[in-house]
Amino acid sequence: MMYKKMILGAVVGMALLANGAMADDVPADLGEKMKPLFGGAPDSLKSTPLPGIFEAKFGGEIIYVSADARYVLAGDLIDAQTKTSLTEESRSSDRQAIMKDIDVGKTIEFKAKGEEKHVLYAFTDVDCPFCVKLHKEVPALNEKGVTVRYLAYPRAGVGSPAYKKMVNIWCADNKQEAMTKVKSGETIEAKECENPVAADFELGRKLGVNGTPALVTADGLMIPGFRPADQLVKMLDSQDKTKTN
Repeated sequence: MMYKKMILGAVVGMALLANGAMADDVPADLGEKMKPLFGGAPDSLKSTPLPGIFEAKFGGEIIYVSADARYVLAGDLIDAQTKTSLTEESRSSDRQAIMKDIDVGKTIEFKAKGEEKHVLYAFTDVDCPFCVKLHKEVPALNEKGVTVRYLAYPRAGVGSPAYKKMVNIWCADNKQEAMTKVKSGETIEAKECENPVAADFELGRKLGVNGTPALVTADGLMIPGFRPADQLVKMLDSQDKTKTN
């Protein structure tokens, strides 16, 4: 799969340079032409810098299709001049729009100490060893000016043991303390209440989360997997520098 993506990226990159990155209008009937192959029209279609190739979105999935819907490309569209993934830029833009609608009051927040420099949303599963490992980095992140807001993502789905544990956490009187206890292997009181666990799980799927921990910035950058605090702060600082340049 990675080999295919590398080939696609190289071919597309050369095509971008050769064709001067001109964009075409989306053919009016392209969505209809895609229905027989995909079982329905895409959620959205837009032009790309590559002439005759269009971006199609099905939920969080992005593919590229020719004007007649005969040829389909799966993989990242790479601008060889800037060395950036246009596909990831599109995903980040979608995530950014979704992140703006998150109800911060329904997250479990570990606030930055002093000046807040960054905010990270962390999709977590309390039974995930790397989520436990990340939680141990949270105090260091807070000291470095990073606020961590937890969202629930029970990988086994709604109704699973991890789901029930996270309901207990979100229904606890002290949610931060409950999160730390459960991630330390303790058992907390079973509780029921109106909670966002199922909704968070669906939100994660919509954003393309397929493993935990999955970190998302307010700008839509997805950082999958565990990383120590120092590395995360460097990534976030680097992202800020890129935005200001």
